[in-house]
Amino acid sequence: MRDEMTRKERMLAAIRREPQDRIPTQLDFSPKMLDVVCNHYGAPCTGEEALLPWMDNHLVYGFINDAFGMQRKRVLGGGAIAYDNWGCGFDISQEGNCQVVHPLEDEAAYSTYEFPDPNAPGLLDWAEAAIAQYGDEYVVSSYQVMSLIERAEALRGFQNFLCDLAGDEDFAEELLEKITDYQVAMAKRYIRAGVSCGRVGDDYGSQRGMLINPKTWRRLIKPRLARIIAAYKDEGLPVILHSCGDVRPIIPELIEIGVDVLNNVQPEAMPREDLVQYRGQVTFYGGISTQQVLPHGTEEDIYNEVKACIDAYGPGNGLLLSTGISVMSDVPVKNLNALFRAFNELAGAHYVIRD
Repeated sequence: MRDEMTRKERMLAAIRREPQDRIPTQLDFSPKMLDVVCNHYGAPCTGEEALLPWMDNHLVYGFINDAFGMQRKRVLGGGAIAYDNWGCGFDISQEGNCQVVHPLEDEAAYSTYEFPDPNAPGLLDWAEAAIAQYGDEYVVSSYQVMSLIERAEALRGFQNFLCDLAGDEDFAEELLEKITDYQVAMAKRYIRAGVSCGRVGDDYGSQRGMLINPKTWRRLIKPRLARIIAAYKDEGLPVILHSCGDVRPIIPELIEIGVDVLNNVQPEAMPREDLVQYRGQVTFYGGISTQQVLPHGTEEDIYNEVKACIDAYGPGNGLLLSTGISVMSDVPVKNLNALFRAFNELAGAHYVIRD
């Protein structure tokens, strides 16, 4: 049966918590798993867009031409470490976001450090190409990864910046303010390029609670995050916020400052029964266990996990059915196929299954 809505229409309806003809779905992969899946389908390893003929995704990301974008687009350059325009270095042999070079690890380097230019030529080449090719059928979002606290941690080192927050708040605030200025300028540049959604990312949670005290988040992060979000909202665009881990203490405030879509919704970190109170207030993006069920479960386990996610967050309330985090390379292809079957049966999706 022919769908009544385009993927873009369906996704935007889910963001607005309006009726949809079926539940929108999305699968994102770690760089290593992306290679596995592309090889499985015989697709070129050039990014998740190469899998669109087989995947029923509803979002296409407009990556920045930086180290993170290079990993997601599989343009690696042959070196062990990839550097972004901030001078931060990432070990691209690792599955996750592994920061190994911190240009401000020595605080003395701050006095001569040159912050990157958000208007530098070429930064949005991939994003502009994605908008031109996919913008009619899909929601093409910005991809401002490491928006605030993660960027500060990349510059200073994780432990150093946490010490800054505890012992040198003036310096931490000055650094965050400069990062915020950059991110607001990048948001405005994305808007000019024609994205239909903003996507900001900052990890505030661990598996067992927030990484920083909620009071500190409210004082130093919230007003600056609100500035970045406002750049999109002022132009009538919805905003996705990505944060790994448990962010339950600040969800009401995320909604307050304009977050439309909450990602990642990791069931091991934030139980569904605690999140259902926000149905109708925010769209949930995620919800399926990638820590236990997807890599280790049976086909029945995976089916039941998808059903539980749909039952909890529900169509119409606002759900982008997806995994709690990007699918990692510990997930067997047979389990990925089981996930596709569950998406097709329970959400009316159109994933192509190749055993």
